[in-house]
Amino acid sequence: MEEALMRPLFEWLMPVLAWSVVIWRAPSAFTTRANRALWATFVAAAVGLSTRPPWIARVLETITGIGDVTLLIKHLAGVVAASFLLDYVHAIHRRPHQARASRLRLMFTGAAMVVLTLLFIFVLPHDFTGAYGIDAHYGHPGVQLYLAVFYAVYAVSTLQATVLFWSNRGNVPPGALRAGVTCLAAATANGLLYTLYRIYFVLREGDSTTFDAEGNPVPLTDPICELLPAVSVVLLVLGVSIPPTRALLRYFRDQYALWRLHPLWADLVTAVPHVVLGSPSSRVRDLFTPGDRSLDVAHRAFAIRDAALALRDDTPSAPPASSGPDTGTDEDPARTEAQWLRAAVQQRAQNLPAPALPATLHRTTGGRTPREEIAWLLRVAAAYQPVGVAGTARPHQPSTR
Repeated sequence: MEEALMRPLFEWLMPVLAWSVVIWRAPSAFTTRANRALWATFVAAAVGLSTRPPWIARVLETITGIGDVTLLIKHLAGVVAASFLLDYVHAIHRRPHQARASRLRLMFTGAAMVVLTLLFIFVLPHDFTGAYGIDAHYGHPGVQLYLAVFYAVYAVSTLQATVLFWSNRGNVPPGALRAGVTCLAAATANGLLYTLYRIYFVLREGDSTTFDAEGNPVPLTDPICELLPAVSVVLLVLGVSIPPTRALLRYFRDQYALWRLHPLWADLVTAVPHVVLGSPSSRVRDLFTPGDRSLDVAHRAFAIRDAALALRDDTPSAPPASSGPDTGTDEDPARTEAQWLRAAVQQRAQNLPAPALPATLHRTTGGRTPREEIAWLLRVAAAYQPVGVAGTARPHQPSTR
């Protein structure tokens, strides 16, 4: 029952997952050597996984006239995927003499593919269609030689990739990138485990003696043989997805910060327009403006702080008897600054000096680092009531919303 449920899941979900990564990472294939190798790894893996659905096997048989051509395509794709994955890990590992090592790997991969093809053509029995014909011939010397070549190449490649990925973790800063490298190391280690387990399983089970309605041998497998490759694919996808996902989450976090800062920023740059970096933009336009959102948030925070300092320059040295709107007293310094900024903006709109700075505020109020300053201004913005709210008339201003 478990095998009946897992096989359709593997046959369809894994190719879809692999091809999704191929499409997603296609633009990266035109950037660095490492990205090209990683993209090619997923292309080869997707091709190999796509031979599993029966209808694709029938299409390939019709095109080539070879009943079990999917067997060869699957194994050649596996060799190519392992080779490109090694190219990728060597590229990010930045070991010396990479060019020479890359040529040797290319020659080794090419030789392995030629040997597999020759064995497939001249040695393997071809009395069944589909990729599982050899399941009925595991005791055949030609089949044993063919599988020995494939498993040896795959085991060596996954072992080397695992060692390099794991050793490269120390050169990667903690966080999403290291988590991605760890997933890649786990994926290749799992691939090695699958290879060893598959060898043990074949030696233990022997030839398949059960045949389906079409007369082809039922695949010799078990839940572990189905699960391990799926786990490797998922770990590979996670390994390449975690860092970009973190960047995407950071983008949305910065976009939300821009949205929260906008009312405070819009009022301050109206009162002190010379602090604007670039052209003022509306809250909605911010959502669709391309660029580095982290840099945009930093620019907006700098503009807010510069405007606040400019307004403080208008503060009288000693507050007069009537110093304008009451800024209030609040135990929360962020709320106090928000109230004072609102009062200062209102005073500036009437060509009046800013109200006296509350005792709880000083010129160094805020953060000591850019990150702390942004966090502080987000608190101020949360407590800020835009001018024009609560019945306060707002003067005419340039379009910044």
